[in-house]
Amino acid sequence: MHPRNPYLIPPDFRELAEAYPPLQACLISHSGGFSIDFKSEVSQRRLTEALLHRDFGISLDLPLNRLCPPVSSINEPLPKCKIRMHIKVPNRLNYILWIEDLLRATNFIGSNPIQGLDIGTGASAIYPLLSCKLNPTWAFVATDVDELSLTTARSNVERNGLAERIRVFQTAPEALIFAPLHEDPMSKSDFTMCNPPFYSSHEDVTASADAKEFEPNAVCTGADVEMITPGGESSFVCRMVDESVELGERCGWYTSMLGKMSSLTQVIGVIRGHSIENYGVTEFVQGSTRRWAVVWSFSDFRLSDAVARIANPQLQNLMPPRNTLRQRFPAQEIESATETLSTVLALVDGLRVEKAETSRPPRFIIYATKNTWSRAARRKNKQNAQEPAPAEVMSAPNLVCSLEWVIQSASQETFWECQWIKGRDRPLFEGFASHIFRKISETTEHH
Repeated sequence: MHPRNPYLIPPDFRELAEAYPPLQACLISHSGGFSIDFKSEVSQRRLTEALLHRDFGISLDLPLNRLCPPVSSINEPLPKCKIRMHIKVPNRLNYILWIEDLLRATNFIGSNPIQGLDIGTGASAIYPLLSCKLNPTWAFVATDVDELSLTTARSNVERNGLAERIRVFQTAPEALIFAPLHEDPMSKSDFTMCNPPFYSSHEDVTASADAKEFEPNAVCTGADVEMITPGGESSFVCRMVDESVELGERCGWYTSMLGKMSSLTQVIGVIRGHSIENYGVTEFVQGSTRRWAVVWSFSDFRLSDAVARIANPQLQNLMPPRNTLRQRFPAQEIESATETLSTVLALVDGLRVEKAETSRPPRFIIYATKNTWSRAARRKNKQNAQEPAPAEVMSAPNLVCSLEWVIQSASQETFWECQWIKGRDRPLFEGFASHIFRKISETTEHH
C-alpha cells in the first residue's frame, strides 16, 4: 500500500458505523471485533457509503447494476483468525497517490492547476471525485460510453458540488479512447488514468471464475459495459498507447491500471515497439489482491526508480532503465559529505548548482548543457577555449539531475544518490553520475 494511504491501518467497523449509522445494521460481531458480510451487496454498498462519507465527505448514488467502487473482499474465518481486508477505496487511493508522485516529477504538485482525464469513469466517477477532494487544484474530464453510467456520474458530481471541476464527457465504443483531446486540438492534460474493462468476453469471465481456487470473497455488481471489452484489458491499453503516439506531449503522463500480470508483457511490448523509453511500472498490493499500473510519456521529465520500477523478480525484463543511480560510500557526517560534494562540483565547468538548504541532508540540483567533465570534453574545451555562459545553462539545460546523501534506515548503509530529473540524453546523465561518484571517491581517499 502507498505510504501516504490513510488505510495503512484498517478502519474500525464499529467506529465507522458510529460515523455513518446506516452501516450499523450490516455489522457482524465476533471475538476480533466487528466486520460485515462481503458477499452481501447491501453490506458492500453501506460500507462504500460509510468510508466515502466519513473520510472524504463524498456522497454517492449508484444503480444496483453498476460497479460498487470501494469494497472487494474480506477473508474472515470467524471467530479465531485475524481478519484480512481488501477494500477498493484504498486501492483507488493508491492509484491517485501514485499519480501525485508522477506529477511531482514535473513540479506540478502545489498551487498549480492540474487537468486530469479519466477514461471510463463509471457511474461512481470515483477517481475524479476522490482526486478533487484530495487536491483542491485538480480538475477532470471524465469519459464513459454507457448512458446510465453517464447520467449517474453527472448526478454524483453535482451532488458533491464539483460540477465546476469535473466535466462528464460522452463518447462511444467505436470512438477514439482519448476523444476529448482529439475533439479539441488545443486541449491538454497533465495526466490520464484508466481502470479498463478486465475481460474479453462472457466466456473469459466464466473461465476466470472457474480458475479461482476459492469462492469469490465479495459480490460483483458490474455490468457488461464495465467489465468486458474486445481483446480484454491488454488490447484496450495497447490501443491507448497507439493513440498516444499521435497526441504526444499534449498529455504529460499517460497511465492505466492493469489487473493481470500477463497484460504487462503485451502493453510494455507495444510501448517499446513505439520506441517510447520514458515509461514506468508500479504494483499495488493489498492483502491477496495485486494490481499493476503503467505510465508512459513523450516529455523529457524523468521518474525516480521508486515511482517507476518494482522489485518483482518475475517482471525485471519489463522494467525501464534506471533513472536513480546510487554509489555506496563509507559513513561520514552529513556536513563532511556535503563539503566533499561541493568541492567536486566546483571543479566541473559549466554547471549551475542549486542547494536546497531546507532539506537535510541538503539536496543539490545540477543543470548542464553538455558534457564538460569527461577527459575528452575537457580536452576539446581547452582547444576551443570556450565555456558555456551561465545564461545558456540556465535557459536551456540538456541535463537536470539531483545529488543527495542517503542513509538507508534498515541497514544504515550510506550512499550518494544521483536522480535524473529532466533530459533526453541518457549517456549524458549516466556519464555525469559516474564522473561525480569517481571524483567523490578520489577526494575522500585523499582525505
